[in-house]
Amino acid sequence: MKKTLLVVGVVLVVRTAFAGVEYEFRQTMHSDVEGIPSSDFAGRAVIEGDHSRVDFLSGTAFPPGTYVVLSNGARTQTWVDPSKKSYVEINTGSVASAIGASHITIGNKKINVEKLADHPTIAGFETAHFRLTLSYDVTVPFSQIPLKQSVATTVDKWTTDAYAGIATSFLGDGVLKTGNADVDELIDAENTRIHGFALKEVVNVTTINDMPQLPGTKLPISRTRTQTRELTITSIQAKAEIPAATFAVPAGFHRADPLRDDSQKAPLHVLSMEPAAH
Repeated sequence: MKKTLLVVGVVLVVRTAFAGVEYEFRQTMHSDVEGIPSSDFAGRAVIEGDHSRVDFLSGTAFPPGTYVVLSNGARTQTWVDPSKKSYVEINTGSVASAIGASHITIGNKKINVEKLADHPTIAGFETAHFRLTLSYDVTVPFSQIPLKQSVATTVDKWTTDAYAGIATSFLGDGVLKTGNADVDELIDAENTRIHGFALKEVVNVTTINDMPQLPGTKLPISRTRTQTRELTITSIQAKAEIPAATFAVPAGFHRADPLRDDSQKAPLHVLSMEPAAH
């Protein structure tokens, strides 16, 4: 599926003596899927309660200085471009509902989680290494021809129990639901089967299309596609207080019209780890 809703959370609840956290990270993505460019960027993020902000400091994915504010467990996203003094709002709940209403069907689901033996230190914390594997067949209606493909996903996470309560507080009443039980089961598996705050995550996705060669054409069809995404937190610290203005659109900024200003269209990149390694 080209439309993938990626929201990551944790379920371990711990009480914390601090208001939130601030961390810096680097994320890379490589893909041979047409329309999904490779990217490499670094950023800084803060989380407090059900609010988060990610500032893009450098890289190829977003103009440096751009930032996104997420609230209500990432159900609302506000993308801000200070260079244009403008912003775009995205209701991810509506996106999830649209996916649920698209009559996607999932079959042959297999979900497995294992804890591996390595415990590397990342950003100053000893971590536990978990591996989640997901495989399934997906069918998407398209006119009179259903599009079918098999998907195999491996998610490696290196987590710490420190700050786990921060991520739980951010997600509030849980991850987004599409209304499609099979799709939601896969999202829940990625978000709830591994405990702790992820300081590093590596995701590998392989899709195999079940589309036959078109009659009368010699055009080769690449049946197998791969995507790899890696995110590493390079530093993290507790914050006793985060100013409310951090999560607000500055006064004087205007809401952009995506239909008239191509530069303000909703970004196609969706951070893979919101908020746990975000």
